Amino acid sequence: MENTGQWVGIDVSKAALDVYIRPMGKAIKVANTESEISTLVEQLKSYNLNLIVLEATGGLETELIIQLQAALLPVALINPRQGRDFAKATGRLAKTDAIDAQILAHFGEAMKPQVLAIESEEARQLSELISRRRQLVEMQTAEKNRRARARGKALADIEAHLDYLDKRLEQINSEIEQLTQNNSQFIAKVNLLKTTPGIGQVISTTLVCDLPELGQLTAKQISRLVGVAPMNHDSGQHKGKRMIQGGRGHVRASLYMGAVVAIRHNPIIQAFYTRLVERGKSKKLALTACVHKMLVILNAMVRDNLPWRVNDESATVSS
Repeated sequence: MENTGQWVGIDVSKAALDVYIRPMGKAIKVANTESEISTLVEQLKSYNLNLIVLEATGGLETELIIQLQAALLPVALINPRQGRDFAKATGRLAKTDAIDAQILAHFGEAMKPQVLAIESEEARQLSELISRRRQLVEMQTAEKNRRARARGKALADIEAHLDYLDKRLEQINSEIEQLTQNNSQFIAKVNLLKTTPGIGQVISTTLVCDLPELGQLTAKQISRLVGVAPMNHDSGQHKGKRMIQGGRGHVRASLYMGAVVAIRHNPIIQAFYTRLVERGKSKKLALTACVHKMLVILNAMVRDNLPWRVNDESATVSS
């Protein structure tokens, strides 16, 4: 039977939300404020909706997602690159907020992206704290790089800022630990993941909060979702290099940090890395392969609710 439901695209900016409802062709524009979003959600509840599609915009979409999910409306969040690539493929080269909303609605109908899982308030708070921790670590790294070239009062100021960042990171780590401990489901998964050499408190908490699909998808699906699945670049007789792309960059970055530690302390990952390097693979490529292997194993561990087992790798990663 023909699907008579509506597909909604919402382009999010700091000041406004441009909404397009397809195929009825209705366009709406509202301010990106809590009250205006509430009014919009009430309007959308009156339609038979198949899906609402948004692009990730660095947090500008957070309040909208919270209210849409609270109203039990189906929401999908996509990478902005997917929207632009789809626009080019369909010949829509012009770019305005209103046009972007139309493209997102069309994308939803044509591609049917996965509905975003509903986060609990605890999960959202944890995710925000982990994101903030990541920002502080980036500041800390930048200041340490500047310290090597600084002198006099500038050096003293950098040292004072580093002391402050150290204290803030200590406080945020404590808050992350406390929130995790207060949620029985979180702590069970976090403790399970932490049995893996190379996966500590921050990485395991990041995975639980920002990759809720862990353990619910196949190895290939979870690898594509994170962006560590090697993609073919072949044409005719030409065999191009396999490359990774897209996915959840912050989750992938956390796994890279875990893989660096695992190469030194995890016997399975260490042996895997050594074999790849001995076969002539570059260290960067070998590290990426280790990230992929770790993700597959972690996915199987959560799926089967089994801790890391050094002497039984085949049982841990089997489908």
